[in-house]
Amino acid sequence: MQYGKLIRLSALTTALAFSALAQANNLAITGPGAGADGSSKASGSSYGDVKDANLQTYWQPSANNGQRVSVKWSSAISANQVILREQGSNVTSWRLVNNDNGAVLATGTSIGSNRTVNFSTVSTKKLNLEILTASGAPRIAEFEVYLNTNGGNPPNPTDPTDPEPGPVTSCAASPQGYASLNGGTTGGSGSNAVTVTVSTGAQIVSALQNRDLNRPLTIRVNGTITPGNSGGVSKFDIKDMDNVSIIGVGNNALFDGIGIKIWRANNVIIRNLTMRYVNTGDKDAITIEGPARNIWIDHNEIYNSLNVGKDFYDELISGKKDVDNVTISYNYLHDSWKTSLWGSSDSDNYNRRITFHHNHWHKVNSRLPLFRFGQGHIYNNYYNDIQDTGINSRMGAVIRIENNVFENAKNPIVSFYSSGYGYWDTRGNSFSNITWQEYPSDGIIAGPNVQPTAVLNLSYSFNLLPTNQVKAHVLANAGVNKCSF
Repeated sequence: MQYGKLIRLSALTTALAFSALAQANNLAITGPGAGADGSSKASGSSYGDVKDANLQTYWQPSANNGQRVSVKWSSAISANQVILREQGSNVTSWRLVNNDNGAVLATGTSIGSNRTVNFSTVSTKKLNLEILTASGAPRIAEFEVYLNTNGGNPPNPTDPTDPEPGPVTSCAASPQGYASLNGGTTGGSGSNAVTVTVSTGAQIVSALQNRDLNRPLTIRVNGTITPGNSGGVSKFDIKDMDNVSIIGVGNNALFDGIGIKIWRANNVIIRNLTMRYVNTGDKDAITIEGPARNIWIDHNEIYNSLNVGKDFYDELISGKKDVDNVTISYNYLHDSWKTSLWGSSDSDNYNRRITFHHNHWHKVNSRLPLFRFGQGHIYNNYYNDIQDTGINSRMGAVIRIENNVFENAKNPIVSFYSSGYGYWDTRGNSFSNITWQEYPSDGIIAGPNVQPTAVLNLSYSFNLLPTNQVKAHVLANAGVNKCSF
């Protein structure tokens, strides 16, 4: 990747650096009023190793999580690039914040010995590196701040956040996105797996309750599942167990009025099911309650009705508490008031990471998704007929929204209804027949001139369709009976 020159704010020479990018003067050292090192930590004591080309000198707090190191200036500087260096690899999630206004400029899951972070140019007197979680006390060796003047916004990082070239496979055997991390998501497959075929809800209950917890389980559904044939349960609990798949047979798997709850479970796959009109149990078609990891929800059709009160049904797909490494792909989600909620309240502040790709969202009112805290990646989705609000980033959430198609939509990207704003990293989206309507008492809208308010660097590779191919691809491939499962 070619970078433009880095602006120099003084003629001072700098110490030997780790890369060509670092050889221009560091704004932390040479910016107005920066002094010797231009930095401090939360306790107010000096952190003098902001740039000394030595990973063995570092700032280390006494605790692992919720720590912060800052770089500050006596008057505002312009910056759009930070280089971070960590001694070791303890950091597991972080974010870069403009202290002047609280805007999240970037987030990530690791730092390592050389992390370049690019973001839209900001004017700031103080930048905060917030260490959200770490496996041990973090050791931040360098916090370098630059202004890249190559024209326009700085380029996006390529390791590993940029999409890979190549074809998009709709009937993949394994997920892309966050569910590909942490060893991947395999569900009920494996050399010693058990497979059962069921046609009633009571048989699903029996298969789950009587399973051998040492063997993966795949339940193949061939029939209509109702509250009446489910033996008195109000939902199907995949609870306190791992390595489970529920997969529909052809076009024959209909969950009519009853849903699935994934609860304290890991490595779960839900594919090729039609689910509708769930008004029992949690009133969600699919709900995930943490702790839960590595969930893949793929190629389903899920819907309710807009011809009822908005509280008659709840969500189509939702998650709350400590949920992570989730991918929601190739689903047809339609006719719903409340569609996809992540984080049950403004105090549900877990660092959830969810990927939504190649879904068809049609004739839906809101929550597409509604996302509190954590990190979301929404790419190559087709949105049509959004009636109130679309993607709602709230309470410090950062969502990367790229190469999606929005048609016939009202307020497709907002931050509404919370005391704290969320942020978006928007790239390559298409907007057609859009209504932007501002409600200052509710929050902020992204349009009509949609611009990013943050940068989300990803920890996985993925294939990205050009925006002009998204609509046709999603219409042809999202929903049930599109693949041989």
